[in-house]
Amino acid sequence: MTGPTHIAIALSCGVIAGASKAQLALLAAGAILPDLDHPQSFIGRVFFPISFPLNKLVGHRGAFHSFWLWGLLILIGWFFWKPAAILGSGAILHILADCGTVSGVRALAPWSEKLFVIFRRSWRIKSGAPAEMFILILCGMLAWGGGYIGAIGGLRAMIGHMTGAPKIMLEEYKAKGLTKCSVKGKIRWVSGKIEEGEWLIIGSEGPAGLALQSNDQKKIIHIPAKGKFLKARLQPTKEKWELIKITGWARTENPVYFLDGKKWHFAGANELVWGQVLGNGIQLLMDDG
Repeated sequence: MTGPTHIAIALSCGVIAGASKAQLALLAAGAILPDLDHPQSFIGRVFFPISFPLNKLVGHRGAFHSFWLWGLLILIGWFFWKPAAILGSGAILHILADCGTVSGVRALAPWSEKLFVIFRRSWRIKSGAPAEMFILILCGMLAWGGGYIGAIGGLRAMIGHMTGAPKIMLEEYKAKGLTKCSVKGKIRWVSGKIEEGEWLIIGSEGPAGLALQSNDQKKIIHIPAKGKFLKARLQPTKEKWELIKITGWARTENPVYFLDGKKWHFAGANELVWGQVLGNGIQLLMDDG
């Protein structure tokens, strides 16, 4: 397959997986690296002084198209430098795509010269043929459509949004950092009553707990102590919380929330706070005692 098709495949996979812009750039770069062994390839023409002797040394679709080489890069990158692992992942996508072409790939070179292919011959694609153009367009559409999936946090987040899975909602919320979020869904309270609504999330409590703002905005609802979500979908906003960590005590000049180490609490103006203080435009008077 040609370079643009390899890039399109890598980008569509990355976008759907929720990769960042930097990660997408690394995936795209990795997706054309294996063709460095071909002087007339998309990347080979750019780096001809490297590509030409490399081609003479290892040939095309041999050692540079090997799972061994790029698998090792992923392994090294995973432990020492994560960008290398992403580059290697893009290269693996390249090899898998080339396994779907007529000529196949020597995917275990230099230890084996066996050609690896997927699909029967009549289904395999010839590089540069109309079928490849169809794949290029299809992956472009997937990348475009996957932009929404990536924007909400990836495929897992999309599944959580569709199913209302509370566990996925909690994981998604924790990944949002200081982004102000609410949760929309159904709660079964300890009394047995089921309520449907939307609550502002103040913060997480422990591995599986959440602190929500009550309807009167002056109390904290502790989940799961007060109730359990039956369905929950995260509703992120473009706003950010301000978070301050303090030692000792302080008096707040405006309403805020604070985490005492285990639970979140509400504090009105002129009340004492400690630990982590969350709010908008936080103003504190430090206690001299």
